[in-house]
Amino acid sequence: MRAVVFGTAGHIDHGKTSLVKALTGVDCDRLPEEKRRGITLVLGFAPFPDPEGELELSFIDVPGHERLVHTMIAGAAGIDRALLVVAADEGVMPQTREHLDILDVLGVRGGVVALTKADLSSSAALEARHQELRAALAGGALAGAPVIPCSVVTGTGLGPLREAVLASARGVARGEEPHRPFRLAVDRAFTLPGAGTVVTGTAHWGRVREGDELVALPSDLRVRVRGVQVHGESRPEAEAGERVALRLAGASVQELPRGEQLLSSAGWRPVQRLALAVRLLGGATLSEGDRIWLHLLAARVLARVERLHPAELSAPASGRAILRLVRPTFAVPGDRVVLRRVSPTSTLGGGEVLDVQPPRLRRRDAATLTQLPRPWLDLPAAVLGWVTQAGPKGVAAATLAARLGVREAGLEALLGRLVAEGAFAVVPGRTPLLVARAAVVGVVEKSRELLTASGSVGLPLAELLARVVPVDARRLRNFYLDELRRSGVLREVAGRALAGDAAPLEDALAARVAELYRRAGFEAPSPQEAAAALGADPRVVQGVVRFLVDQKRLARVGGKWVMHRELLDEVAASVQAWGVENFEVGAFKERFALTRKLAIPVLEWLDSQRVTRREGDRRRILRRRPGTPPLA
Repeated sequence: MRAVVFGTAGHIDHGKTSLVKALTGVDCDRLPEEKRRGITLVLGFAPFPDPEGELELSFIDVPGHERLVHTMIAGAAGIDRALLVVAADEGVMPQTREHLDILDVLGVRGGVVALTKADLSSSAALEARHQELRAALAGGALAGAPVIPCSVVTGTGLGPLREAVLASARGVARGEEPHRPFRLAVDRAFTLPGAGTVVTGTAHWGRVREGDELVALPSDLRVRVRGVQVHGESRPEAEAGERVALRLAGASVQELPRGEQLLSSAGWRPVQRLALAVRLLGGATLSEGDRIWLHLLAARVLARVERLHPAELSAPASGRAILRLVRPTFAVPGDRVVLRRVSPTSTLGGGEVLDVQPPRLRRRDAATLTQLPRPWLDLPAAVLGWVTQAGPKGVAAATLAARLGVREAGLEALLGRLVAEGAFAVVPGRTPLLVARAAVVGVVEKSRELLTASGSVGLPLAELLARVVPVDARRLRNFYLDELRRSGVLREVAGRALAGDAAPLEDALAARVAELYRRAGFEAPSPQEAAAALGADPRVVQGVVRFLVDQKRLARVGGKWVMHRELLDEVAASVQAWGVENFEVGAFKERFALTRKLAIPVLEWLDSQRVTRREGDRRRILRRRPGTPPLA
């Protein structure tokens, strides 16, 4: 059977609860205080039998008092159709209009209007009420809905009302959402002797079975389903659209307040910032900085308007907003919300959630909110935008799925198509990442600019990667390095990154630096001194020196001095041709006219090149065998 939920709406004391009892046989006012005061204070529930057995129809009876609108919203948030109740002797009243506004912003479309207490009005008065209702319903949630005069006292009109309710319910079509988890917003929690904690709500998505493990958000409690009931009957499972009671283990009633959401599987996270498409009603206004109530499913959360476009919004108007919530809640794009003023309490309007990870915008950039897509209408644009928003660090497919409120399998086909079209690159790993092609191009172009500016000396490879790959994207460095190689932007020489088309040894500055060191001999300057002598930028000259050392045009001696490699090679050749087997430091100083301060580092360099070997206070000359490769 198809599950359909009807919700009552209407002004206080217009007979909603009495009418539900007359239609279903169930009195939804259970509390002693409700009996004593004669008004509904909490949500009530009743099954409505379908003679044809096609529908599993439920009624949610809501309070009509203006101070209990938050309770009315909690019940109305999960309904498919509405039963608006208007007393014939009073007509359309303030809460009638507010309830209609709420149904409208919640996206309820269709239902039935019951014109109750018809036995107290004449035919002419009833006709006048018909005209009043047609005007009040025009363009809203119940535009064109049938209006049925009835009386629970005389039974007049109850038969036609039942038929109208069933006809409206049969028009409900619930789309298949196979990749959604089970989702239920708790609208009531209580304890039963021998049963423990019980929660009720309308199943928003998916299926739930006895034994399932669920997570409660935002509390992040793990609970286990000990039993499932629909309309008081135990069931092996329940599904989307049904009024469900769950017997739970793992949490107390106090830990599961109204508004807590239960979801199957893991990976879902509550959020504290939401981007909304907003529509204001009546004479409402909204400004940045306003504190308002956000109603989402059964939850009511205080929020502040962080960003708004236009900056001052007045009804009747639509706009875009980012709200910051005082406490986390679970939401996904497409969720309907109601916005109410804190004081004096009134309904401002409502809207739809566009994004649960909205960008942080300065006031002057608020207009970019208009560019946020509605994911349920253009999913490829939304996903592409989110991957692009992630920048060079990329984003996991599981993160995208959680942002949408679907399991990862629900995005596989779309992501595969976008990758095939070249919109994303896939970075393999234990958790593969998606990187927007635009982000890859950005890293490549930034690298090209840096390498071009560095001239023929280039940059150390590690330095280049640190400058073009953000800190939070370090695990992607090898990916970007492969992209730079593949694109021909980068050429590696001795651990340095060079522009792919650079001619490193032809750079004029590199040639001047090399010549300066060649002429300086053993009196070679430091890189800073060389920069001063050449009138060049010291940082650039330091890079040139590093490059020439990597190219073995220069060599570092003793970690302090830099000398031309030709000079050192001449020293090595002279030592090889000395004609002695070993020598002391003093003899070496005299042969090359060096101070001891410089002689020791040069000897250590000869040791490192396997020209000599230290033996106590002397050096032994290592003779090269025929065919031995030249010095490194």
